[in-house]
Amino acid sequence: MTAGTMTTLEQYDRFFSMRLELWPQLRRSSEEYFGKPVADGLPIPLPVFKTADRTIVQLAFENRYASLGGLAPATRYLTRQLEAMGEKVYFFSPYHVGVSGMRTARKAGLLKQCLDKVPFKCGGYEGAFSCFRDISVETPSFFLEIPGRFSAIDNPYGYDNPEDLLLDALAFAAAVPFALQGLLVTENVLFHAHEWETALVSLTARIAEREGMLRGVRSVLTLHNSFDSPLPTEIKRRYFGRELKGETVLQCSIPMLSGPLVTVSTPFARELAHDPLQLTIFANHLQTVFSMNPPLGIENGLFSEPSEPFTAPVLREAAAGGFGKLLSRKQTYRKRFLQAVGRYHDSRSIGALKFGDGNPDVPIFFMAGRMDLMQKGFDLMFTAFERLPRGSAKLFFCPSRSSKTFETDLKFFAAVVARLEGDIEIWPEKIPRRVYELVLRGSSFLLMPSLYEPFGSANEGLAAGTPVIARGTGGLWIQVNTAQPVTVPAFYGSLPLDGNEAHPTGILFRENYPDAAAGKEWKQLLKLSPRERKKLPLFEALVQAAHAALESAVDLYSRPDDYAKLVLNGLEEVRKFSWERAALKYKEVYEVSAERGL
Repeated sequence: MTAGTMTTLEQYDRFFSMRLELWPQLRRSSEEYFGKPVADGLPIPLPVFKTADRTIVQLAFENRYASLGGLAPATRYLTRQLEAMGEKVYFFSPYHVGVSGMRTARKAGLLKQCLDKVPFKCGGYEGAFSCFRDISVETPSFFLEIPGRFSAIDNPYGYDNPEDLLLDALAFAAAVPFALQGLLVTENVLFHAHEWETALVSLTARIAEREGMLRGVRSVLTLHNSFDSPLPTEIKRRYFGRELKGETVLQCSIPMLSGPLVTVSTPFARELAHDPLQLTIFANHLQTVFSMNPPLGIENGLFSEPSEPFTAPVLREAAAGGFGKLLSRKQTYRKRFLQAVGRYHDSRSIGALKFGDGNPDVPIFFMAGRMDLMQKGFDLMFTAFERLPRGSAKLFFCPSRSSKTFETDLKFFAAVVARLEGDIEIWPEKIPRRVYELVLRGSSFLLMPSLYEPFGSANEGLAAGTPVIARGTGGLWIQVNTAQPVTVPAFYGSLPLDGNEAHPTGILFRENYPDAAAGKEWKQLLKLSPRERKKLPLFEALVQAAHAALESAVDLYSRPDDYAKLVLNGLEEVRKFSWERAALKYKEVYEVSAERGL
């Protein structure tokens, strides 16, 4: 099979295998920190890691009872798939006392205490933890409770002081090896950490092995984002008793990994070391450790159980070119969505969607996610939408709280609503899952204007029968097959990003802007408020590209058969993303970690 006949995902499979084969073994950082173990002047070999007897220990700060984004479902589905493939898997997460979902699960008797007030230490830090097992799931899943820690409100990261989250992360990484010892899981343990909050297990696991608590350990890390945290010198000394090279958690953790560093899509792995936005803002401080352990991309599967929005007969008829029933069903979902919006509209809602008698069937754009203007690009899409002719489309926006500036940012969007009365409605709260599903199925298009997106949830829209309009970045490049040409920045090199052009599932857009200029302007843009960003040429380029995509979407929606093809193609293309595919790659990462890692 030639590259020209392979799908993008198949080409990424080949790229992954080539990169994995070339992965460099990491030794220097570990030996610089620990030294070579010796006795009587002779080296002592570390315990042999027995791959056949391994236990995979998944670590994540989010879990089914306390989540904010896609991390909780990603770890849940990956764990299930690994177990289905014969792996022995444990899952560990903090017990977040400030999150209502965790308290509700405990009250309902779903969490059974299995360890009580176990002392633990790391360097000069000492504490005690209790461990609870989730008895509602088959996977051995444990939550660690530490007095004074994991007290964030509403979500696992909801602190006013970022150092509280760092101290949570350190305490969790220090306690996990002691919890495994208490649960009698002490040999051939492969830690799979997710995000910076659990990355320091790459160090604490090695300490536990050197001190004889565990025998045969390995560690790998998946970055679902490029977030990191400062790790001040005084805190490093308190926890580890000596100096660690690096000023952040990831700078200290990545060199201690036993195996390849992974991220959640092949394009994002490329962006981490080449995209001006990452190079100048989010990951500029990580370029040295990335050169030591180059990120590998492993694409996620679906974040939810697929539920077909159309019956098999409707899909068969559409596949044969008869779209009437599919479009009729889509209209039914639209009516249910609008009924739900009318029913749940309350005092917190801003604006209201109104449809004129002359042209009631205009497209409805749906946009949702945490109010993070450093990443999500909601303001550029609002600015682009405002340039459409009045009444030609509607926008339903559901931002969720994620920062102290939520109310201030919301005022910017409310001002646009006031100017476009009847065309925009905002629900400034996280909506219930059942309502979200109604909105997703009933919308005409899902909007994802992210400034960067490691993987993204475009597949959720496609699986619900809703085409996606997205900025070409990260995992969105491969989830959306674009119905119109899109600019591809030169820094992607030969990486295939065009998807299946014969089966479009939505519209990708990307600003045409020089990399060198973008690197300078990203810094300015992200420092400015939404109102102030409009004066920057880079922001104007972003808006123009998004506006062109919205215009194309309005035109596509006016051609029912062409729109229906997008819906049908999306339902077919989304099936290519599977957790089985992801788990097979992770198993290869585990093998390399065991064979070539420390």
